[in-house]
Amino acid sequence: MNKMLCMLLFALMALPVHCGFADENPLPKPDVLSEEEIMTSKHLSTYDIIIINDLKTDGAEYSNVDDEERPKIDAMKPLLVNTVSESLDMELKTRKLFKAILRNTEPKGNAVIFEGAFTEFNAGSRATRFFVGFGAGKTYLKVKCRLIDAATGKVLAVFEDRETGFKGVASMDNFADLFPHQAKSIGENIANFIQKLY
Repeated sequence: MNKMLCMLLFALMALPVHCGFADENPLPKPDVLSEEEIMTSKHLSTYDIIIINDLKTDGAEYSNVDDEERPKIDAMKPLLVNTVSESLDMELKTRKLFKAILRNTEPKGNAVIFEGAFTEFNAGSRATRFFVGFGAGKTYLKVKCRLIDAATGKVLAVFEDRETGFKGVASMDNFADLFPHQAKSIGENIANFIQKLY
C-alpha cells in the first residue's frame, strides 16, 4: 500500500504545475503575444469585472545595461508600470470589454484578475543596431503575466510579451526614449490578447 501511494505521489509531482487546473478543451491561443498558454474553456465575457494589478518589477533582468544606465531605468520603473496599466485600462474601456474595470483592488463579485511582472529591461545597443542591423542590438521590455479567476484562484492563462516596437529594432533612440512607448504597446497587446479570449 505504501509503495502504491509513493508511486501515485511521484506521478502527481511529475505533472506540470497547472496541468491539474487546466480544462480538457481550452480556448485556442490568440497568437497575439510572444508566448501564450490557455488553461480555460470559458470565455472572459462570462466575467463582469476585471481587476488590473500593476506589474511588479522586483527580480527583473537588466540586459545591455551599464552602471550609469541602471539607476535611470530604476527611476523609470514607476512610469513604465503605470503606463502598462493605463494603456490596458483605456484599451479595455474603449473596446467595451467587461462591465467594470478596476485597478489594484481586492476582488469581489464575478471577477478575473490580471497580474504579472516585468522580467527584462533590455537597453539594447545603438552601435550594434547601426553596424549589424537585422534586429541585432534591439531595445525591448519583457513581461510575464497571468489571468486568474478571483473566486476560485484558478489560473486561466499565462502569457509573455516582448515588446520591441516603436522603432526598437532599427532606431538610434536610446532606452529612455523607447521604453515608455514600448510599455504603452504592451498594454495594447495584452488588450488584444484579452479581447480574443472574451
